[in-house]
Amino acid sequence: MKERMITVPESVYESEKKMRFFGASPLEIYRNKFDIFIGISISNKRIDLGMAFNYLKWAVRNTGGKVAVAIADELNIVNYKIFDKYGEKKSINRAKRVGDSFEEIFRKAIKKLSLKDQSKVKIYRWASIKKSANYIEIKDFLFEEYKQNPEFKSAILYFVKKYMRKKGKIITDSKKIDELASYILGELPTLLQGIYLDGVNYNLCIYPTYFASGMSQFVMDIHNEELDVGKKLKKLIKNKAVLVEAWLD
Repeated sequence: MKERMITVPESVYESEKKMRFFGASPLEIYRNKFDIFIGISISNKRIDLGMAFNYLKWAVRNTGGKVAVAIADELNIVNYKIFDKYGEKKSINRAKRVGDSFEEIFRKAIKKLSLKDQSKVKIYRWASIKKSANYIEIKDFLFEEYKQNPEFKSAILYFVKKYMRKKGKIITDSKKIDELASYILGELPTLLQGIYLDGVNYNLCIYPTYFASGMSQFVMDIHNEELDVGKKLKKLIKNKAVLVEAWLD
């Protein structure tokens, strides 16, 4: 009998069938080849305990070993400053407070897993993620490219402007726009090559999103050297990350 090929196991949730995969085939991903991190934007107010549990279940089922919950709390400080017009201290405090609430949601969700699966999961805040030497090297390179490479800067500004439209807040001051770009430039190293923490290379990011932003495809375009910055990055990136966009409600 001819073998029937499927893209995902038949037992998955309906929502999983709507996943978008970048950098690896679904078949590779469902063979537990990657250590997984769940990328959490603290501006995503739709994530609740049930959704956190859904992402954790998917991650522990499909990881090659370990799972990280990566909470990008500090990255959002700039958004509070520019969009909400908060001062530096208030922006920092709010990012910490919202980050704390996401950490609590995931801690509660982790407790709903089996003891075996609980042992696979760790939660990290951005303060830990940004300390990695390779993260710093790539981040510094991208910030410099943003200053000197018009093609790359234009691509980054596309996402900044798209986010502004999504929020319904249009910023025209060029300095403030450059500040907003720091969120994407700070996030990009993790999307390009994953995160390295406590001796583990988390090289697959599942990102909770209910719309296609184009960011994952942008990362693939960089890897494929469709932008000049991709050619320069080859020497810095140790391993290319796999990206999964999904909304597991």
